[in-house]
Amino acid sequence: MVAYIKNNFFLVFMIVLLLVVSSYARLSMMVTKGEVESICNKKDVDSTLCFEVLKPNPTIAKLDFTGLANFLINYTSRNISDVLKEIKLYESNTTDLQTIKLCEELYDLSLFSDDHALKALAAKNYDSVNFKVGGTLENIVTCNEELSTMKPVPQSLIAKNNVIKNLSGIVLTILECFIRKGSEVESICNKKDVDSTLCFEVLKPNPTIAKLDFTGLANFLINYTSRNISDVLKEIKLYESNTTDLQTIKLCEELYDLSLFSDDHALKALAAKNYDSVNFKVGGTLENIVTCNEELSTMKPVPQSLIAKNNVIKNLSGI
Repeated sequence: MVAYIKNNFFLVFMIVLLLVVSSYARLSMMVTKGEVESICNKKDVDSTLCFEVLKPNPTIAKLDFTGLANFLINYTSRNISDVLKEIKLYESNTTDLQTIKLCEELYDLSLFSDDHALKALAAKNYDSVNFKVGGTLENIVTCNEELSTMKPVPQSLIAKNNVIKNLSGIVLTILECFIRKGSEVESICNKKDVDSTLCFEVLKPNPTIAKLDFTGLANFLINYTSRNISDVLKEIKLYESNTTDLQTIKLCEELYDLSLFSDDHALKALAAKNYDSVNFKVGGTLENIVTCNEELSTMKPVPQSLIAKNNVIKNLSGI
């Protein structure tokens, strides 16, 4: 048993990677209504604007998160271009031409930044997207600060600038909470020894997953594994009165109980940031399930349903 754990530590260590992996490419799945609500209800997002711009329509329905960010950056650029045209009309009708010219320069810079943000998004260079969109937001804030000193204050321009600023904020929210998180999940699920089909199914983007950091993701997976163990433990007890190999059934029941104990201690170790202990405890669960399957495979007939469910538990521990 010890030898098996050693040989499989590189697999079990994947759960620790949940705590340190920092980049990945977004799953190509369409954004759901619930995910749009999750975006628009974020603390620092202008929810009224967000729901208005992202209201359900055939265009939005076809987009994944990267496509949604692309749509919003382009939408922001169109707004900037419109306001740039409007502010040029102030040139011949203001005593503060310096402020107007400064804002024009900031709009031009913002269009340049958004254009580069689109290229960075296509290249999956999310740090650059963050920097460029953040630059647009900062340019608009600076312009508004200057406009607010004019007499009279051009409230119409300031209001339109606030829309641009808030659109950039929505893009940054999607980038941070969904695209980066999605790429990190893909990096995990595409590791050599991970069951990618199971991994993508369990970690498919949703409002719950989107809110989790890597520690939270590991916590979620350990709890999810424990629920699977509990379900299979209930199922295997039904075999007690319907088998000629009660010894194997009882052994597996003991191994499931041990696995629940191990996962409970893994959660406590995770909370305490004792990652060696997390690795050891989750590795214990994996080894218990492998041992149970080895024993179940000797039964006549072989309980394929139990073995398949055990493989899910084993692979969850591997993730």
